[in-house]
Amino acid sequence: MVTGWIALVPSMIFSKYIMGWPSMINHPQVNDTAKSKKNISTTSVGSLTAMKTFSARSQMAFQASGGPDILAPLLMEHVSLFGPNIPGSYFFTHLYLFLARCHYYLTGRIFADQLTECCLKRMTRLGETACLQARTCWFDDVVDTFANANEGTQFNVVILGAGFDTRCYRLSSIRERHNVNLFEVDAPGTQQNKRNALKKAKIDCANVHFISCDFECQDWMKSLKLQSNFNHKLPTIFVWEGVSMYVEREVVKSTISQISRCAIGSCIAFDYAFSDGTSMVLKKSAARIGEPWKFALNFDEVDNLVQECQELSEGRVVLRVMDHLRKDEMKRRYLAKYINGNYLGYLEEFGAFCLIGT
Repeated sequence: MVTGWIALVPSMIFSKYIMGWPSMINHPQVNDTAKSKKNISTTSVGSLTAMKTFSARSQMAFQASGGPDILAPLLMEHVSLFGPNIPGSYFFTHLYLFLARCHYYLTGRIFADQLTECCLKRMTRLGETACLQARTCWFDDVVDTFANANEGTQFNVVILGAGFDTRCYRLSSIRERHNVNLFEVDAPGTQQNKRNALKKAKIDCANVHFISCDFECQDWMKSLKLQSNFNHKLPTIFVWEGVSMYVEREVVKSTISQISRCAIGSCIAFDYAFSDGTSMVLKKSAARIGEPWKFALNFDEVDNLVQECQELSEGRVVLRVMDHLRKDEMKRRYLAKYINGNYLGYLEEFGAFCLIGT
């Protein structure tokens, strides 16, 4: 695994000192406060946290743990951990990922989790891969359940802050049906990087509408209607995975309240970070790579948030919490156990998952 890290050095040096770009490994030195608050996902570099989680999903699909994102490895062949236009970075990225898989086959452990356990034991025991595995499975279940509930009727699936989400291309519950309209909304830089990768991987995306939008300074619902044939009168499932922590509270409230403008039965699935504990460690890391966290919530504060969103909806419908779970329930639903009863992965209490509907 050490060889894998050494293989990344040339790309790290070039991206940091020649291009001046950050990555998940080399953090930029940001002196300007205004610059540090700008989200890098809107630039040509794209979202680095989206890249990190996408890379982890790809590794899980390759490894014996059997991650659910079976298309991630195919897309990952055309993506670099350092962003576009870094000479040699694709080769070194794939060499690193190959050696990471070799490490897993030899030790039976995920290197990132081992490193976290050794270096950060007193601060966090977040099992990165276990967390992403459970998160992916929960959002997949939400989409499948919604699609099955609306079988035979026309409905919408909107992926907000899509990043490298592959649900529109791999979930049979929506991919193989003619009664569903698929939309992906994301920041320009990240979306362009993904579309380039989809084209190179020869993944058919003709039935997906791509909407370019900066969540913090643009009305994404307005962009959705202007750039596509989105029909808000149809039941709609909004998937908002790994995004809420990067926007202000007012944006979170506005986004959730938008479901009141769609047909009865619409809902939004999202995750959020807690205000303390492990989340603070992750928050500092995200800020260093140009994607600062701006929103956090405690588990018992969700009802208050829903009430605030209800007020924004101007009484059009009643918003209600349909599912709300944290680590214990996520482990019970989605993590396998050893014979001795211990879970295969470890989940830290870093945040929760919520489904709000009408």
